[in-house]
Amino acid sequence: MNAFMKTLRFVGDLDDEFYDDERQRDVWNEASAIGFQLFLWTALIAAAVLPWVGGRTGAFVALGLLIALSAITTLTTGYSWARGVNLYTASKIGRMRGFVSALIILIGYFGVWVKLHPGLSTDVSSWAGGLVGGLLGGGAVAAGIWYLRRRNAKFENEEI
Repeated sequence: MNAFMKTLRFVGDLDDEFYDDERQRDVWNEASAIGFQLFLWTALIAAAVLPWVGGRTGAFVALGLLIALSAITTLTTGYSWARGVNLYTASKIGRMRGFVSALIILIGYFGVWVKLHPGLSTDVSSWAGGLVGGLLGGGAVAAGIWYLRRRNAKFENEEI
């Protein structure tokens, strides 16, 4: 077991005897999933609202929330991948809640950007660069997801 897995097992306290009981483990895993999602949605909404109601200070807090969310989500996904569960093949990514959360994230980052760089928000070239960068970045993400799905489908077909 590598350092990544050992660290996350320690953080999750997964070696506790509590997990020896199958029902307790299942119920706690469901409760943890609900807690994770509740934190995720609360932090996303707060990050989208804070720059607009809290000014520069709110924008810095929102940025901290967005960075923490990104790190936690990446670690969670990384742990599941390390245990052989690929989120992108095991669930439907293109659900409405995914689009809503992506929209809230974009609103949060946009609010942070506007509040922390107020001079740039009126510059036409900055808006054009942001639009082109967003389209290119979004296209790269979409291409990456398409490639991973195609590769994983090919891998699953070879296993059968």
